[in-house]
Amino acid sequence: MISIDQMKYFTSIVEYGSLNKAAQHLYVSQPALTKQLALLEKSLKCSLLLRTPTGIKLTPSGRYFYERSGAIIKMLEETINEIESFGEGNSIRIGGLQNLITYFLPKYVDKFKKMQYEVFIEAMDTNAQLVDSLENDFFNLVFISDALQKPELVTIPLLVEPFYVVMKSSNKLSEMKDIDFVTVAKEKLILYKDPCPIRAKIRQHCSFMNVTPNIILELELTESLINYVEQDFGITILPKMVIDTINNPAIIALEIKKFPIHRVISAVLKKEYTHSYLSLLS
Repeated sequence: MISIDQMKYFTSIVEYGSLNKAAQHLYVSQPALTKQLALLEKSLKCSLLLRTPTGIKLTPSGRYFYERSGAIIKMLEETINEIESFGEGNSIRIGGLQNLITYFLPKYVDKFKKMQYEVFIEAMDTNAQLVDSLENDFFNLVFISDALQKPELVTIPLLVEPFYVVMKSSNKLSEMKDIDFVTVAKEKLILYKDPCPIRAKIRQHCSFMNVTPNIILELELTESLINYVEQDFGITILPKMVIDTINNPAIIALEIKKFPIHRVISAVLKKEYTHSYLSLLS
């Protein structure tokens, strides 16, 4: 098996023009370097270098391997630098639900950047995945909806937002003065596909109201939901932050005011990070 050290040895031999000079640069003996070169050529089943009276020359295979080795070594070093930066004080790793990263997180990312933090962001499908990753130190901070309280974590509520029913403007529900959740649930519903906390919230509210939702289509993307609503295929239920981004005159959104449904958006972090990040979440 070829090792990264063998690649580094080989590139040094090429760049210094001789095994002796490369050995001095690498602080290894020449016999040891010669042995590693022989093992490398044996693994590759070809000769990489030709020894001549004037020095070493690359074979065609050697030239190709040298170019590829340089790229691989550079990529590895960049990867190591990126991984090491995760542990530095000037970086922050943020996780969030997909819709929160899209519609809610940007203003907080801007605050962190102004404080000279390097920000790394990753989306996950569920609250449980995000909290587990936080507890395992993959994230410093996560943004979730309807958080469960855990004694070892700090949960900071940031926003309570209502849900709206979204329909084509010609839909008969648009004429109702006070939209109620039970009526909405009985209509043809187009909802996010599981796993999805918005879908889970709607399911929980249906169970609380003892109503079975009439789901006819499940989709992953908000844009897809809106497109099918525009075609009058059915209606959907979305939180306010998503509603605020819809700019389609054929679509109308009305807050569900009777038997309403809400969600709480929170930031969750370990107690040791509270002092560092609390002021930036206000």
